[in-house]
Amino acid sequence: MPHIGRFLLSLLTAPLAAVYGAVTAVRNSLFDHGILPSEAFPLPVICVGNLAVGGTGKTPHVEYLLHLLHQEGLRVAMLSRGYGRRTKGYAEASAATTAAEIGDEPYQMAHNCPFATVAVCEDRREGLRRLLQLKPFIDVVVLDDAYQHRYVRAGLYVLLTEAARPYTHDHLLPRGRLREHSRGAQRAQIVVMTKCDGRPRPDLATAPHQHLFYSHIVYGPLRLLAATDDAPTATTPPAKTVSTSEAVKGRSVLLITGIAHPDSLISHIEDAGVAAVESLAFPDHHRFTQADVARINQAAAHCDLAITTQKDATRLAPLAPLLSPTLRSHLYVQPITVSLETADGDHTIFNNLILSYVKEHPRDC
Repeated sequence: MPHIGRFLLSLLTAPLAAVYGAVTAVRNSLFDHGILPSEAFPLPVICVGNLAVGGTGKTPHVEYLLHLLHQEGLRVAMLSRGYGRRTKGYAEASAATTAAEIGDEPYQMAHNCPFATVAVCEDRREGLRRLLQLKPFIDVVVLDDAYQHRYVRAGLYVLLTEAARPYTHDHLLPRGRLREHSRGAQRAQIVVMTKCDGRPRPDLATAPHQHLFYSHIVYGPLRLLAATDDAPTATTPPAKTVSTSEAVKGRSVLLITGIAHPDSLISHIEDAGVAAVESLAFPDHHRFTQADVARINQAAAHCDLAITTQKDATRLAPLAPLLSPTLRSHLYVQPITVSLETADGDHTIFNNLILSYVKEHPRDC
């Protein structure tokens, strides 16, 4: 019966998807033929994005790039729309900035990459102009979730797609999750199949100018939420950490998430030897309220400890005083990074492609 329901829904939404596809196709054609302008900037600009709505893991991949470029001695910046923030226009992260002002994901990046300039602006073109005006020393900019923002012409496009549902097996909105037709993937020089953890690596047909990589999540040690409250600085000492297995083995865990797909995190905790997992799932980018905290306190009373994601922690932290004292001392944050490789397991090619692009397109002073 569920299959029949999905079939009928697909049938009903197909005409709307066709209309949506026609509109996005015309828009892309106007950019392709120069009728709508795309502005290039005098420094390396790397765009990270996807064709589908929902979580494909952009944030840890952007952080991966920021760390990679910083390690090469480059002065890096990240520009995002700042989804979910309560402000408008251009803003930069600072020691006094909150997640509500710049969005949970940029706030997380500012904590994880204190060496980078982290800025937000819904108009990426205007955001880049302001960024370069205020920070003229920047060597390279990474654009987060800007694949469809074609008013900016990046020099390198990194397209992410989930292994569980690649863009070749999806449909346009509202029938599926694609923001534009799958042929839009041709704009990318690098395609990354994300969230390959424990999955067969599906083959994906790519164009001759494209490089295909596979990434999987790397779970770092847990740390207490209380240790993440302070604003990020380059000299902030590392918080005390504990391995997931050490924290959860033989214990009951409450998992608090407001992300698109928490399944892999649940599997990670279960594999660490947990006695039981109770999942308390909220919508992606959910703004926690006092009522939510009351619900969390009630659920946590039956568990030994609780775990949340780093993105969720940025939105929970302002309400931390409302958490029960027991929960506050037993609420851990699970940070993640990613590892990227080719189909034959080479971990060096991705880094070399990124660094080669930046070195071949230095800032035009």
